[in-house]
Amino acid sequence: MNKSEAIALFSPGLAGSAAYRIPSMITTVNGTIIAGIDARISDMRDNPNKINTVIRRSADNGLTWSDVQQLVAYPGEGLDGAAAIDTALLQDEQTGTIWMLFSHTPGGIGLWSAEEGTGFDAKGNRLLYDSFGGVYSLQPDGRVTDGEGRATPYMVDGEGNVTIEGNSKGNIFLKKGAHPEESLLEARTSFLQIIKSDDDGRTWSKPIELNPMVKEAWMKFIGAGPGRGIQLKHGAFRGRLAFPIYFSNRSGKMSCAVIYSDDHGATWRRGASPNDGRIFGGQTVDAESLQADGGDLTESQLIELPDGELRVYMRNHAGLQRTAVAASKDGGQTWGEVEYDQELIDPVCQSSVIVYPHMDDGKTRVLFANPADPEKRVNGTVRLSEDGGRTWKYAKQIYDGPFSYCCLTVLSDGGIALLYECDFSFSENKPITVEFTKFSLEWLMSG
Repeated sequence: MNKSEAIALFSPGLAGSAAYRIPSMITTVNGTIIAGIDARISDMRDNPNKINTVIRRSADNGLTWSDVQQLVAYPGEGLDGAAAIDTALLQDEQTGTIWMLFSHTPGGIGLWSAEEGTGFDAKGNRLLYDSFGGVYSLQPDGRVTDGEGRATPYMVDGEGNVTIEGNSKGNIFLKKGAHPEESLLEARTSFLQIIKSDDDGRTWSKPIELNPMVKEAWMKFIGAGPGRGIQLKHGAFRGRLAFPIYFSNRSGKMSCAVIYSDDHGATWRRGASPNDGRIFGGQTVDAESLQADGGDLTESQLIELPDGELRVYMRNHAGLQRTAVAASKDGGQTWGEVEYDQELIDPVCQSSVIVYPHMDDGKTRVLFANPADPEKRVNGTVRLSEDGGRTWKYAKQIYDGPFSYCCLTVLSDGGIALLYECDFSFSENKPITVEFTKFSLEWLMSG
C-alpha cells in the first residue's frame, strides 16, 4: 500500500458546524476506527465558544464513514456558548471499554479566563454560586443545598436547567448574564471530564467528573493531551490506563502530567509533572509555583517502550523549536529530566506519537507526526524510528501547506492512518479542514 488519497473527513459546514478542530483517533480491538473532533459550531476559535464533541466511525479501515455522531453538547450559543473541547481516546483492551477525555468550560470561560479551583465541595458535589456570592452544593438527585447543608427551593436537572417550583431560573452552564432569570451558576473554571463506550463507540455515557480526583485547588485550566491515551502493556504497571493532560497554575503557567487508572477507569489519579523538580533557567521549578517564561510544558502524547518505560513528547515554549521529551520508570507517576529531541523540529504545536506493533525483529518502531517547521504550522511530516525514538531514520511529507494538530493510529491490516488539520488561514479566518489519509510502513521507508 502506498499513501492513499486524502479525504476531507471533517470539513467546514459539515453537519451544521462552521468548523472542526483538534483530532483524536484510535483503532479499536474490533478494527473500528473512531475519529474524534471538536465541532466548533459558529466559529473555529478556542473556548469561550460553543464547542461540541463529535465522532465518526469506520468499520472498513477508512474506506467509508458513519455520519457525524454528537457525544457531548453543552448549552449556550456562539462565542458565549459552553464547551466540550480537546478530546483524547484510548481503549481498555482487557474490558473493551473505550474512554474519551476532554475539557469542559462554562459559557464565557476559556484557557486564559478559567478561575482557580476544582468546582466541587469536599463531598464531591458540584459547587454553585448566586450573584451575591452565596455558595451552594448540587446533590446527586438534583436538589440544591446552601453552605450550611440546608435544603433550598432550587432544583437542577441533568441538562443544567435551574427551576424553583417548575419555573425557569436559568442554566448553570451558561455565561454569566446570559439568561434573564439567572440564579445559580457552576464555578467559572475548567472541568476535566470523561465519557465511555462499551459497544465499540456506538453509544456513550454521560460525562463523568474527574476534577475531584485529579485537579488541585490552585489549578485554573485543565485539559486533555489531546489525541490519544495508552494502556500499558509491559512491566509492573501492565493494564494501567494513562492519559496525558496539562493544567495552569495561579500565574497562568502550564505544566503537563499523566492521569492514570489501575482499576479499569473506576478511579483516576494524577502523577507528578515533568516540571516538578525540573532544572530550568538555572533554578529548580515545580508545576504549582512555576513563573519562568518558557518553562511551560503543555499539550503532550505518550508512548510505552518494551521495557515498560514511558516517554512523553511535549509541545514546549522554551524558544528552542524542538519537541520536549521526558521518561518515566514508574508508569507516569514521576519523570526524569526534560530534554529536547534535536531531530523533532517544532513550531510550538501539538504532535502525535505512537508505537508500531512489534514485528519480532528486534526493532522498536515509533511513529511521530507534526508540522516540521521551526516557525510556522506547515509541512506536515511523519517520521519513523526503529530504535525506540533515539534516532529518526525515515521521514515523509504528508502535506506541504498549512498543517497543525494531528493524530496517528495503526489500522487492523497493519497500515497507518493520520488525521490532520490542514488548508487553513488564521489571519484570514479560513476554517480548518480535517483530512484522513493512510499509508504503509513500506511507503514510509521507501526512497
